[in-house]
Amino acid sequence: MIENSNTEFKREYTDSIRKAVVAFANTDGGCIYIGVEDDGTVVGVVDVDDVQKRVISLCRDGIQPDVMMFLSCDRTVIEDKDVIRLQVQRGTDCPYYLKGKGIRPEGVYVRRGPVSLPAAESQIRKMIREAGDFHYEQERSLEQELTFKATERFLQEAGVPFGEAERRTLRIVSKDGLYTNLGLLLSDQCQHTVKVAIFSGKKQVVFRDRREFSGSLLLQVNQVIEYLDFHNALHSEIRGMKRLDSRDYPVESLREAIFNAFVHRDYGFSGSILVSVYEDRIEILSLGGLAEGVTYNDMMLGVSIPRNPKLAEIFYRLHYIEAFGTGVRRILTDYAECEEKPQFLVSDNAVKVILPNLHAEWEHPVIAEDVVQDERQGYTAEIAADEGVYQLIAAGLDSRKKLQSELGFSLTKTVNILRKLLDEGRIQRVGNGKNTRYRCK
Repeated sequence: MIENSNTEFKREYTDSIRKAVVAFANTDGGCIYIGVEDDGTVVGVVDVDDVQKRVISLCRDGIQPDVMMFLSCDRTVIEDKDVIRLQVQRGTDCPYYLKGKGIRPEGVYVRRGPVSLPAAESQIRKMIREAGDFHYEQERSLEQELTFKATERFLQEAGVPFGEAERRTLRIVSKDGLYTNLGLLLSDQCQHTVKVAIFSGKKQVVFRDRREFSGSLLLQVNQVIEYLDFHNALHSEIRGMKRLDSRDYPVESLREAIFNAFVHRDYGFSGSILVSVYEDRIEILSLGGLAEGVTYNDMMLGVSIPRNPKLAEIFYRLHYIEAFGTGVRRILTDYAECEEKPQFLVSDNAVKVILPNLHAEWEHPVIAEDVVQDERQGYTAEIAADEGVYQLIAAGLDSRKKLQSELGFSLTKTVNILRKLLDEGRIQRVGNGKNTRYRCK
């Protein structure tokens, strides 16, 4: 007999037996022989009944979740000596851990050859995922020393109770009394962050300001919205006897885009939500693609399956969101009369929402097809197109949208002609954003 990945020897009863039991239950099972030296020499056990009782008590009271249904503790005879054989099967509720240590490497052990070793955090997460079909937010948190000062404040302000019963109802605490990942996300110890950068101009080159928000997700979302609201400039326009005020970005659209980034992101990734503010747009990048079974077309139709439904429920209780599936439609409605439309870019592992600045001057790149078409038609056709746009402006068609509709040109071709007429000094631009108009000089 030798020690290996499924066998361990103990000369006598010791509390370290718990580690071996946890390791076997988390790996492939095994046997612990009490009364056998490390080199395989059988020394036996004097009081078998007493040791058996102590072993059973140790495993029942010192290991969580309950591992007793996977244990058998029997007397056996080896070389005419009484030995206790503690047989451990692989459990179905991994990870098993030492009660006083919690679900962290110093409490979770796995078997590697003849040694019981602390499990790496990645191994612990894998065991949690494999234990059942759970959402990330419902899995047991690796961190159990949590506080909720910020969350309690926001819930109290909204009149939402946050006692022990409510924490279980909201799934912040699991049935076995442990904090879930949702609890971690709402705790002051939350490790996920949001990074916001303000850039000068339209490229990611020169920073004007940058911030990183941490702590409870409720604190983060409120701080991010407050920060972006500060940078969402207010514009005033006098029309007749009235003054019309408007922001660079529709307030509700910006809020919806931020809330969606929090509710739908995959917190299994360690990266941050990224918010980039440019002169002409805001880009919001959230990790995790669309939820399984949801396509891009589904999303645009208003289909919504939150990746984190319990977090979404808390946002709903706090009136951060009105109902599932309304965010994209609200954004599209807010931009319905605008020339520049929001963009929703989706990959397997990320979603980016781009909101145009309503008061920015947008420049569109020349499309190769338009260039080729003009070259085929010749220089005369190019002049004719320029003159056609100029004459229509002189006749009162003063917006890009009206000109494009009248001439049947593509967006890019219309913009390029307008830019050329501006550069030549033949027309002038009045206003900006959706209120941009063109006049002949």
